[in-house]
Amino acid sequence: MISPPTNPTSKEQGLRVAALICLIDLLLTGGAAFFSNSLTILSDFFKEGADFVSVLAALITVRLVNRNPNERFAYGIGKLENLVSIGIGLLMLASAMFILFQAIGHFQHPEKAHGTLPGIIIFSCSSFFGFKMWFHNRDLLKIQSSAILASQSRLWFSKAWFDLMMASVLILAIVFGRYHWSLYLDPLASLVGVCFLLHGAWEVSTSSVHELLDASLEEASQLIIMRKLVDHFNDYESVHKIRTRRSGSDIYIEVFLGFDSELKMGEIQRRIDRLSLTIQDAFMGAEVNIIASSQS
Repeated sequence: MISPPTNPTSKEQGLRVAALICLIDLLLTGGAAFFSNSLTILSDFFKEGADFVSVLAALITVRLVNRNPNERFAYGIGKLENLVSIGIGLLMLASAMFILFQAIGHFQHPEKAHGTLPGIIIFSCSSFFGFKMWFHNRDLLKIQSSAILASQSRLWFSKAWFDLMMASVLILAIVFGRYHWSLYLDPLASLVGVCFLLHGAWEVSTSSVHELLDASLEEASQLIIMRKLVDHFNDYESVHKIRTRRSGSDIYIEVFLGFDSELKMGEIQRRIDRLSLTIQDAFMGAEVNIIASSQS
């Protein structure tokens, strides 16, 4: 059974907390980058900027999507979630490219990083909160499918591991500072961060494009619909067509059925209502339409 959707307010509150954490992290990382010459910290400052813009855009999107549909957008504007998710993916890609170019320069002209202790503390704290936000978004995704929540979950996952990796590398650079090879730890860690960002950008963008093309629900959901129809096979004569799609976190299901031509409209409507309730029990919050049809 598909679980009921989360309260839109809880999703919005979660994004507000995330935006506040990102803003604090951005300010602290900016200060640490100003007092050090570490590429790792500087790169993270730009990445935090992209993360803050991403979370802020997601918050604004959720507020807009939660508005009631109007005459122009009768199905709501749930697709906006997918568009913003693609934008988040592009921001992650831009951050990765910036870090990559900076890392190449540091490999060509390595230098010892200094003033990194504040960065280590900030990275450690950021990693802790990053994992906490990732677990929070992951739990919400188990309750409700949402492009915004999916992109935020990937963003916080990559951010938490990135920060943990950066803190570890800065510690290693201090411990083994007397060795020449330690000069390459700073740009090397940045390349690991690039891999995280590129992976996150790819997953966010591809999943959002898939739903923008009005793809049907996943096969498991299709099977649930068919199972419900089989349970009530005496209520109709034939199944002509089934159409499903997502719009953001909203699900739309249309089933075209053939009924006995001798049945009265009142009886057909009762059977339609019964079938609609059965499918809605499996997809709580979904809009289910059963249409009497004589054409395949």
